[in-house]
Amino acid sequence: MQTAVGVLLLITFFAFIYYAAKGGNLLLGLFSMAVIWSALGVIGGVLDWETINKTIFQAGPESFGPTAVNIIFGSWFGRILLETGIARTIIRKAVELGGDKPAFTCVLLCVVVTGIFTTAYGAGAVVAIGVIVFPIMLSLGISKSLATASYAMSVGCGLYLNSSLLTQAAGTMALGEEKYNPLSPEWYRFAGIALAIHLIFVIIMVVLGVRKEQKVHAWAAAAGTSSSENVSMIACITPLLPVFFAIAFGFSSIVAIIVAVIWALFFTKNLKNWDGIAKIVEKTFYDGVSDVGLTLGFLLFLQMFIKAAGSCKDLLAPIVSPILPSNLFLLFLVFGLLGFLALFRGPTTIWGAGTATFAILAGTGLYPLSILYPLFYIPCCTITTSICPTQSWNMWAIGYNKVSVKDFLRQVLPYALPLCLILEMVAYAMFAM
Repeated sequence: MQTAVGVLLLITFFAFIYYAAKGGNLLLGLFSMAVIWSALGVIGGVLDWETINKTIFQAGPESFGPTAVNIIFGSWFGRILLETGIARTIIRKAVELGGDKPAFTCVLLCVVVTGIFTTAYGAGAVVAIGVIVFPIMLSLGISKSLATASYAMSVGCGLYLNSSLLTQAAGTMALGEEKYNPLSPEWYRFAGIALAIHLIFVIIMVVLGVRKEQKVHAWAAAAGTSSSENVSMIACITPLLPVFFAIAFGFSSIVAIIVAVIWALFFTKNLKNWDGIAKIVEKTFYDGVSDVGLTLGFLLFLQMFIKAAGSCKDLLAPIVSPILPSNLFLLFLVFGLLGFLALFRGPTTIWGAGTATFAILAGTGLYPLSILYPLFYIPCCTITTSICPTQSWNMWAIGYNKVSVKDFLRQVLPYALPLCLILEMVAYAMFAM
């Protein structure tokens, strides 16, 4: 009986992969999977009503609380950068520095966007920065497909160091009370290398792409900026401060963000009176929470499914364990080569059907979290958040620039797929050797 139930679990797993790849609503899909796997767990004799009631559907979402708080603070910080004019000033300075060299100006913008999203988080921040950056890129004579691709990959590039997404992934890839700590020196070393390699790929894509396109002078980029006053250069280092404080002084992510917010408000002259402070903090916090509201809903339902999958691991392990590679190099190689399966919420991304893949791999007990975390995070960051058309901000960018999904993928896949393989190999060398 248990073997039969295990087979049914795998059938529903592949059905969910198909559903996710076809663009099905993931929030409802994850809830349905939690219900189905809970029911199958009861039939297989590994679950009872008490566990379903208190552990899966109650404790699951509740356990995500600390991670949800980090996501909200990251989104709030992104709104602070926008509201104070810091993001706009940094972008304007990059354009001025680029002069009349379209490729160089575009590269500078990509570097700026990467720096901003090492700390800022949320679809709202991506959209707000995008509406500043895209008119500039297009005025440089850069094609819509290259502008969309370079911006999307630059956002993803910063996320290797982004504490909001890192803790979000850690909360998703939890084994009971055990969670991987991505805010550690070990991860930051890898993240720095990953960011540098990713950025090199973005730069190569921009340089090669611009060579094929008609160019105009960068002074036309003024159309993409406003006449609002620049903030001071010392305020412009704000996006880098949370990561600096975390690495240099061991600040927790929220403390680092709060200190950076105070810095931003002080050096943009927004600390003049109490009412003014209250107004900007309330507005940015409200907007920040709104930006990630649907994301949090998705992640809370995801916790239900992860708890259900974890409870069913004894039904899956006898079937799956014999076919899984014991050689870690082979495991990382397979994930690198199959990076394309992280597209359209496929089986290698925890922001989709890969939640079930993670549950199955974790349930075997063959691999510790220190291996599973980088293994899964790379395709999630390099592919899903950077180039997948189902990612909310990528979907917005494609629609905003009126680029077809086919043209967008044709632009990014030759760079993102080799990048995924290279980073998996780097991760193997740093975490598994």
